[in-house]
Amino acid sequence: MGTRTHRNCFLLVMGLVFFVFSRAQGQESNTMYFMKGVPQSYQLNPATQPGCKFFLGLPGVSPLQVYAENSAFSMKDIIFPLGDSLVTFMHPDADIDDFLGNLAPVNTFQMFVSTDILSIGYRSKDLYYTFDLSEKAYARLTYNDDLFDLLLTGNQRGDRFNFSNTNVDVTTYFELATGNSRVVSDRLRIGSRVKLLFGQINLSTDNKEISLLTDEDWTINTDMKIRLSIPYFSLPVDLSGEVSFDSIDFFDLESDIDPVAAIQSVFGNVGLGLDLGLHYTLTDKITLSGSLIDLAGIRWSSNAMTIRQKGSYVYSGIEIHPGDTAGISEDFLDSLKTEFSFTSDESPYYTMLPLKLYVGGTYQIIDQISFGILSRTEYYKKKLREQLTLSANLSPLKILTFTFSYTLFNNTYNSFGFGFSSRLGPFNLYLISDNVPTGYAVEQTSGMPLPYDSRILNLRIGMNLVFGCNKERKKAGDLPLVF
Repeated sequence: MGTRTHRNCFLLVMGLVFFVFSRAQGQESNTMYFMKGVPQSYQLNPATQPGCKFFLGLPGVSPLQVYAENSAFSMKDIIFPLGDSLVTFMHPDADIDDFLGNLAPVNTFQMFVSTDILSIGYRSKDLYYTFDLSEKAYARLTYNDDLFDLLLTGNQRGDRFNFSNTNVDVTTYFELATGNSRVVSDRLRIGSRVKLLFGQINLSTDNKEISLLTDEDWTINTDMKIRLSIPYFSLPVDLSGEVSFDSIDFFDLESDIDPVAAIQSVFGNVGLGLDLGLHYTLTDKITLSGSLIDLAGIRWSSNAMTIRQKGSYVYSGIEIHPGDTAGISEDFLDSLKTEFSFTSDESPYYTMLPLKLYVGGTYQIIDQISFGILSRTEYYKKKLREQLTLSANLSPLKILTFTFSYTLFNNTYNSFGFGFSSRLGPFNLYLISDNVPTGYAVEQTSGMPLPYDSRILNLRIGMNLVFGCNKERKKAGDLPLVF
C-alpha cells in the first residue's frame, strides 16, 4: 500500500511539473543527468558517484561540450523554398509577419564551449573524490523583438521602440574544481564541488534604457554600462574621464604580447564557485535528486574598465546650407558625440556565472530500465530560463547504456535527445546530444545534410580510462551456487 501511494504521488508530481514548465524556454545538457556509465555526470550533480572505483579522463575530450542556441529561429525560418527558388525572409514575397511571429519579447542567441584538460576521480570507502581542470567560454546576445520590428516594418508617428534588454556577454575562464560525494545512509547521498576560477576575457553590457520614440522629432534615450577586461586592450581616456574612441590603438599580436604579463593578467581575475547536490532514495523504486550548480562569480581587476553613458537626443532633421555639405555631417557627428559621450573608470568589478538549479526524480521499472523527469532553472541577470526533460534510461548490459530524452523548449516539440555510453575493458566512450535534429536539408553542391528545423545544436563527447568497475560481479562470485 505504501509503495502504491508513493508511486501515485510521484506520478502526480510529474504531471504538475509537466504543466508548470510546459512553456519552458532554453536548454542545455540535461540528458547526461540520469545516465549511468558516464563518470562526468557528477558535473551536473556532485552527489552522483561514478560506478567505477577509478577513472581518468583523456585530455581535451573528458568531456568536450559544444552548444549553440537561437531561441527564436531555425534555419527554415531564415531561408526556405518559394516556388522554384530558395529565398530568405527578406524576399519581397516572403511573409514578414510569419517571421516576426517567432520572436518573443526578449530573445537569446548563445554559444558555449567547454573542454576538460584533466578529469580524475577515485573511490575511498563511502567517499568519492573528483578533480577537474577545464577551459570554458560562452557568449550570449539578448535582444528585444522591437529591433527586428523596426528594421523590417519601419515606423509610424507615435511608435515607441524598446531595446533595453539588448545585451552582450562574452566570458572565457579557466576552472579548477575539486569535489567529493559522501554516502550518509542507505537512503541519502550528498556531494559538493569547490571551484577556483581564473578569468581571461570578459565583455558585458547592462542597458537600463535604450529607447526610440518616433514622432515629428525622433527622441533617443540611453542609459547603459559596458564592463570589459581584455588583455592588452585599453581605451584612451582624457583628464575629465571621457573616452576618446578616435584614439583607439589596437595591439600587434606579434610584437606587443608578453607571455609573462599575459599570465599575470589572467591570475589578476580570480573567482570562487560552489556546486551542491543530493540523492535521496524514497522507495526501492523512486529516487529524488537535486543540485545547485555554478554558485560562482569572478572579480575582474586586471585591465578592468567600466564605461558609462547616459543621454537623450532629439533628432529633428538636418539643416542644409548650400555649398557646405561637409560641414553638415561634421556638425551632426559633433552633436552626437556631445549628447552620447562615454565616461570610464578602472575600478574592479564582479560578474556572476549563470546559476543552475536541477530538480529530478527517477522511477526504476526493473534493474535495466528507469524513467526520469528533470526540471532545470537558470537564473542570470535577474531573469529565469526554464525547461523540462523526460528521459528513458536503458542498461541492457553493464558495459552499455542508452538514454532517450525529450525536452520542452520554447514552444517547440521536436527536441529529442540521445545518449550512448560503452565500456570495453578499461576504455569508456560516451556521446550525448540533447537535441538530435529531426529534419534535414541537403546542400546541393557538397551533398552535406544540414539541420533544417533545429534551434539548438548540442554535443557532448567523452573518453575515459576506468578501473574497478566489476565490484558487484566479484561479490556475486563469492556466493554459493543455487540450483
